[in-house]
Amino acid sequence: MWTDITRKRYGRAGLLLPSDMTDAEWEILEPLLPPRSKLGRPPVSDYGQIVVAILYLLRGGLSWRTLLVVES
Repeated sequence: MWTDITRKRYGRAGLLLPSDMTDAEWEILEPLLPPRSKLGRPPVSDYGQIVVAILYLLRGGLSWRTLLVVES
């Protein structure tokens, strides 16, 4: 059952998409990912963007080709 306390704690109102992660969720997930390699080309995307893209695909049931690569 949702209460006022749980609504505030688990609310996703400030996020752009339902698949986006909150800062608290990212703080839990980030230490579990391997460190970036210093060899090869520098990365274009950070791990946060990659994880959000994967969650977007899983939530929407979309194909990989629907993702747009946006370089900033």
